[in-house]
Amino acid sequence: MMHSPLFVGSATNHPAMPTFKAPDELIATVPTDRMLERRRLLDGLNPTATAVHDQRATNDWQDLHGRAFDLTSGSEGREPFELHREPQAVRDRYGMHPLGQNLLLARRLVESGVGFVTVNGWTGPSPYGMGWCLPCLDEGVSALITDLRDRGMLENTMVVVTGEFGRTPNINQNGGATPGRQHWPSCFSSFVAGGGIRGGRVYGESDKHGAYVKDKPVRPQDLGATIFHSLGVPLDLRLAKDGFTRPLSTGEPLLDLFV
Repeated sequence: MMHSPLFVGSATNHPAMPTFKAPDELIATVPTDRMLERRRLLDGLNPTATAVHDQRATNDWQDLHGRAFDLTSGSEGREPFELHREPQAVRDRYGMHPLGQNLLLARRLVESGVGFVTVNGWTGPSPYGMGWCLPCLDEGVSALITDLRDRGMLENTMVVVTGEFGRTPNINQNGGATPGRQHWPSCFSSFVAGGGIRGGRVYGESDKHGAYVKDKPVRPQDLGATIFHSLGVPLDLRLAKDGFTRPLSTGEPLLDLFV
């Protein structure tokens, strides 16, 4: 495990706000000259540490520390978060709302070399939020797909829009004061584009109520295996050093999506 996730944004600091700034983890709290002085001191101590500790472990730590230093001391780590660099027409195309600007930020992060980006926070069991949720999703995702295609990035970037479960096909009270839709794992949809996927089609079919799968069922592990296949990650890869852990995926990739 080389990286921990970096969480970006909050209710008071999200990309749609004019005051949005890079996460505090990327802002140097020590002047650059003093940080360089500390780095030189650390480099002077490292030969001693290498002689005492495991060579490989020390080298791995030094490599990660060097990357972290470059990230916090340079401008490369902060520039993707500076959405004001984007033409206003591009920002408007994504939508000046949190979801749209988060998707624009995701494109900038991928463009800068970030390998995996998650945009979340969109949910709603109540039927009343769909009037503003769906237009934002439609506007932002369509702009992202078009932008990636126009920049020549779509073929090497997989976009997955999904959740962990669906909602009941009917609105019900379920003992609560407000009617809504409860968790429903039996049938729901996911959207996949790019990364070698041939688009413009629907895979699988539900019954007329959208309650149960009628044709070509897809398990969650199959969707995961499809993503790993697109990334070129072997499904039998075992992440732990002991070699006895479960493989990365037990699913079957949907190869029909790539032809």
